Amino acid sequence: MSYFKKEKLKNKLHLISFAFKNKILTVYLLSLATFFYSCIDPVPPQFDFKEDLVIVDAIASSVPGNTFVSVKKTFIEFGEYKSKFISGCKVTLINSVTKEEIMLSEDEDSYLVSPDFRVDEGSEWELEIITPSGKTYKSLSEIVPSRVPIDLISDTYNKEMTFDVSKGKYIPGHEIRIDFQEPEATSNFYYFQYRAFEQQTYCQICFYGVLRFGECISQIDNPAAKDYYTYICDEPCWKISYNQEISLFDDAFTNGKMISKLLVGKVPLNSKQNMLVEIVQLNITEEAHKYYKTIKDIVDNNSGFNAPLPSALIGNLFNQNDLEDPVLGRFTAASGSSKSIFVKRGSIDDKIVGEYRQSQTEIFGDPLPSPITYDSPCIVGRNQTNQKPLTWPE
Repeated sequence: MSYFKKEKLKNKLHLISFAFKNKILTVYLLSLATFFYSCIDPVPPQFDFKEDLVIVDAIASSVPGNTFVSVKKTFIEFGEYKSKFISGCKVTLINSVTKEEIMLSEDEDSYLVSPDFRVDEGSEWELEIITPSGKTYKSLSEIVPSRVPIDLISDTYNKEMTFDVSKGKYIPGHEIRIDFQEPEATSNFYYFQYRAFEQQTYCQICFYGVLRFGECISQIDNPAAKDYYTYICDEPCWKISYNQEISLFDDAFTNGKMISKLLVGKVPLNSKQNMLVEIVQLNITEEAHKYYKTIKDIVDNNSGFNAPLPSALIGNLFNQNDLEDPVLGRFTAASGSSKSIFVKRGSIDDKIVGEYRQSQTEIFGDPLPSPITYDSPCIVGRNQTNQKPLTWPE
C-alpha cells in the first residue's frame, strides 16, 4: 500500500473513530476490559449498545510464544453486555515487504502461531482476518521497533498489592520490577506483559458432575455424588496466567538513562504454588502506545467507563470492502525481550485470592457412571502447557 493510500485510510479511520466515539468506542472498552481486567465491576452504560461488533486484539512479537490474535463479537444476553470468541476465522500475518504469509491456528479463545515463531526487528507486518460470514478485515502495516533488553528482574511481596473493587479490599500478591538501560538514540514506548507458570495439581475439576471421556457429565440428580470431583494431571503440566492490567512506560523524561526498579507486573496470590514469572518487555510504536494509554486512562479513571474519553481511541483495522463497517481493536507489531524470576510462595501466611479446592477424587464403588476416572490429560494451549519452562529450577 502506497504512502498516500495509507494516509488517506488513516484519515478515514480517524473520521470513523470520531463518528462512533460516544457509542461504539465505549462498547469496545467494556468488552476489551474482559481481556485485561478481573477486578472492575460493570457500570451501567449511558449509550445505545451495538450488537455484532467485531473486536480484535492482536500482537505480533519477536518473543517466541508471545504472538496471538483474539477475534470477538459483542452481544446481549439476559440484559448483560458480553463478547464471545468468533470461531472459524481465517487469520493470517503478512510480511508487507516479502509477502510471506503466516497462518494462525485456532486454540480455545485465540488464534496462535507455532511456539517458535518470532518477527524480526525492522520487518513490516500486517494482519488479515476473514470471518466465517465472509467479511475481510485488514490492518495497516507496522514496522517492528528495535529491541531493548532487560538487565535485572526482582520481586517483592505486598500484602496490599492492589485494590480489588469486586471484593472491596486490597489483595496480596507479588510486584515484579525490572532494571534496563534506556537507549538515547531513539524515543521508545513500552508495553509490559507477564506470563506466570505454576505446576498444575489438577487438570480438571468437574462441578456437580464427573469426568468421562474428556467431558464433565452432570450428576446433579445423583444424590450420592459430591459437589465436585478433582482429576490429577496424567503428566507434568503447567498452568499459564497473564497480566490483568495494562502496564506502559515511555522515555519522554528518561531518554538515555538507567531505569531501576520499574514496576511492570502485579501477580495476585491466586495460590501458594511456587511460580515462574516471565516478564516480556515489548517495544511498540508511538501509535500503539497512544492506543493502549487511552484504554488504561479510561479504566483507571475513578469515574468509571462512562468518563469522557481523554482522547479519541483509534485503531488500525478496517473492512477493506466497506470502510463504514466499524471493526474495533488493534494489530500491534512489537520487538521484545524477556526475563524470568522464580517466586517461592509456600511460606506465605495470607489467604489466597479466590477459593482453594481440596482433593476430592472418585472412589471405587461409588454409585457413579463407569468407568471410574482419576486423571485428566494436560491440554496444551495458550493457558496450559506440558513443556517445563526452560528456567524452571530442577
